[in-house]
Amino acid sequence: MPRLTALAALLMLLAPAALAEDAPVLAEYRADSGSLPPEYAWEASVIIHENGTLFLKRCTGYETEEPACKTRRAKVGEAALEAIRAAAVASNLREEPAHPPEDLAVGGGAVYGAVWLDGTKIDLPSQVREQDAGRVAGVLAAIRAAIPARLHRFLTD
Repeated sequence: MPRLTALAALLMLLAPAALAEDAPVLAEYRADSGSLPPEYAWEASVIIHENGTLFLKRCTGYETEEPACKTRRAKVGEAALEAIRAAAVASNLREEPAHPPEDLAVGGGAVYGAVWLDGTKIDLPSQVREQDAGRVAGVLAAIRAAIPARLHRFLTD
């Protein structure tokens, strides 16, 4: 009987993680260092699910696996989730997507992402025309604000 109790406890611990991974994605936030030598390069990605589960992964040196990558989990409150949705709706990016700039900058760091509203993906590119910059920045700011402050150190160099 003690083994069954231990197994049940283990399943209870694993169930929320499995459910979180099955929840639809609400937002994605990505940041990177741009084109730098491997010893200075880094990339961070944050996935926020509609149920508030957040997964962060930060890798260094163009690697994609441990030990060069660190992962963290957190929970995002309902008010922050709603702020992301509201910013996405207010941006009107679903109806009028952001346009790429005339000239693309090359080599620098970038912040970009995406939001999903009613199953529709809204891209938040790192480079857009000047008239679209405020709309994209507003949604990215709402996503970043939803990320717990203790994790912000993973989003910069």
